[in-house]
Amino acid sequence: MVEKYTPAGHASAASVITTFAIGIVASLLLPLFYIILSQLIPNIWFIAICAFLLGMGLGLTINLGIKIGKIRNFQIALLIAIVCSLLAFYVQWVFFDAVMYSRRGFTFSQSSTDLKQLILDMGFLFVHPGILFKEIVALNEIGTFRIQGSSNISGILLWVIWMGEFLVIIGGTLLIVGNGQVKLPYSELNDQWMTPRKPGLLIPFVQDKEHLISQLNKRNFDALKNNPEVLREPEYGEVVIYEALGDPTKYISVLNVTAPSGRNKQAKKKTVLSHYPLPNHPAI
Repeated sequence: MVEKYTPAGHASAASVITTFAIGIVASLLLPLFYIILSQLIPNIWFIAICAFLLGMGLGLTINLGIKIGKIRNFQIALLIAIVCSLLAFYVQWVFFDAVMYSRRGFTFSQSSTDLKQLILDMGFLFVHPGILFKEIVALNEIGTFRIQGSSNISGILLWVIWMGEFLVIIGGTLLIVGNGQVKLPYSELNDQWMTPRKPGLLIPFVQDKEHLISQLNKRNFDALKNNPEVLREPEYGEVVIYEALGDPTKYISVLNVTAPSGRNKQAKKKTVLSHYPLPNHPAI
């Protein structure tokens, strides 16, 4: 079994409240931009991309809360992500429904009276989920958009599309949070997140992951010696070192990098080893 960093599991009440507060604010604001964009460009594929971006944006915001609150508990981080993403999905329905049933419909030409009424309608729907659901059912019967060359999409197909939207938003949030800040090494000694050393080490391309792990387990660190010459090769390895002043343990992640070529303008990176613990001596 490969050694790797494991979050300590700490999550104080203050840190959870802080992260929840940041996540809730994002859950209230980001869905508004999502609905506006989906109404401006009512294309099913564009809406799907926007839904995923909503989930990612919410996940990144929650990651910020986790960083500020210093949460090192994976289960609590995911719980916050689930609650906030459910709230975001609910809020986007509240806003969408209020707009669809408003007197002016979707338009930026709202008078102060229209805008006030829209906000009141949103507040009413937010605290009356039963009424919101009945109106969603009514919208499903008539359809809310159409694909080019077809009539309004409604019924079972529309329910399936909405379910897909739900999964994309929830999934995007969980993907970002589950692989984000909570997994990064934390120095319990210094009570702070470890920082990645920049620049990282450059090593030859890792052909055999098991051999590298075997050498590290034997405390043979020759494979981690910095070798800038590998930049001349089309493929090479990069070692990211996470460390904190005075902490006896640091962590490394090893990535194989394929340099840009042809139409590919960006280097491709593939993780070989993630957050492997090493002693601070000998120095690397």
